[in-house]
Amino acid sequence: MTRENLRRGLRSYQLSMISIGGVIGVGMFLGAGATVSLAGPAIILAYALGGAVMFAVMLALGEMTVARPAPGAFRVHADMTLGPYVAFLTGWLYYFSWLGTMAAETVAATTYLDRWFPHSVSPIIAAGMVIALTLVNLAKVESFGTFEFWFASIKVLAIILFILTGAALIVGFPGHPGIGTRNYLGQGGFAPNGIGGLVRAMALVMVAYGGTEVIGVAAGETKDPATSVPQAVKGIALRTLILYVGSMTILVGIIPWYETGLRGSPFVLAYDALGIPRASDIMNVVVLTAALSSLNAGIYTSSRMLYSLALESTVVRALAYTSPRTGIPSRAVIASTISVYFSILLYYLFPGSAFLYVTSIASFGFLFVWLVIALSHVRWRKVVTKDSEFKAPFYPYLSIISSAFITAFIGTLWAMPEQRVGIYAGLSMLAILTAAYGLQRATRYPALQKVLPGLRPRAESPTPAGTALSLGLALATYFGLVSREVPPG
Repeated sequence: MTRENLRRGLRSYQLSMISIGGVIGVGMFLGAGATVSLAGPAIILAYALGGAVMFAVMLALGEMTVARPAPGAFRVHADMTLGPYVAFLTGWLYYFSWLGTMAAETVAATTYLDRWFPHSVSPIIAAGMVIALTLVNLAKVESFGTFEFWFASIKVLAIILFILTGAALIVGFPGHPGIGTRNYLGQGGFAPNGIGGLVRAMALVMVAYGGTEVIGVAAGETKDPATSVPQAVKGIALRTLILYVGSMTILVGIIPWYETGLRGSPFVLAYDALGIPRASDIMNVVVLTAALSSLNAGIYTSSRMLYSLALESTVVRALAYTSPRTGIPSRAVIASTISVYFSILLYYLFPGSAFLYVTSIASFGFLFVWLVIALSHVRWRKVVTKDSEFKAPFYPYLSIISSAFITAFIGTLWAMPEQRVGIYAGLSMLAILTAAYGLQRATRYPALQKVLPGLRPRAESPTPAGTALSLGLALATYFGLVSREVPPG
């Protein structure tokens, strides 16, 4: 399998900003309100811990991507180290997680539009924006890279200005006494909801960091992955950590933690509280841009992963088509945007809970993928290669520790009733994907197909009987009850 039909048109600086575009969006500007209301000022520690784990995972991904810049990124790495079953689960679960994330970005964008437009009008405008971003992703990859670079640059600049302005207001300057530490230590203290509140916030915090792994997916369209990937890995990890922890530190210092929530962006509320004329509207433009930037990066990432999966699937092989003029997997792009329109309808029907609902669906998937990346790296130098131009430090202990933390973070999904749907959806998806994988593997038992030809599943029309048979055969083979015959060639 190759990725020859995709153009290698992305440059190093675009690769970094595409990743930032994917990670800094809903999680920071809208999700921050939910996390702060759960953990209080202690949310600073949650973002620091989550950022450290993110950094470790990105170092692991960087080493594997430089050594094997494969079409399916970490999905292919998992196939090399953990086997085809885990790789199959990882690829499809990651794809569906991005669909949930794009839905969350769209819900966020619609929420920001409510500040200026009636609730019935905002979804219509949001749908128009989705169509525009779809057209951007159908253009040449160089055009997408340039567009996303400037999109992401706007929100990075806005966050830096927010941090600098907020720091001046907290510390104070001539003629203006500072706010001080009252919002950090007052109204219940630094951790008003205790350790429990901190734990409950971790799932949303980790979802906020989801998207940094886009580096691995985009490496296949980068002109010089051996040079650009290490630079992007180090840059995106450090910049994201600084931007997140820095902005959260300023945010909880400006407005009391108990005034945050899901009623718009807490950053907009912060500027309103400071009484800066029209600043809230300006910030609303920025956070709307951030949501659209993340959505734009999501369309790109999900379409590339779907394209990679389609190359190996008979059922969705038609989605592996690439435009001969632009080199873009146009069918995969269009297919990946369909779910976004359903999220707009969800927001219209349930505006109060739509964000948490769609975010929780993506939570399990991203955490699962990060766990697979870390575990793949643990085995990487043992079963693939010890030689790489870029090596993660403290191998394999850093990846082992990261795996333990990520496993614990998955457990925090149970702490919030709104997030439990993510566990249910994630486990259900794993069960469905397991059945699909068993169905696909059934074609590797030719002896049984001769005995029971009617149960042989066709790739384009799978049957329940074939699925059950495939799973039974897989289990029997695993425990040594039957031998597997692999057809030649």
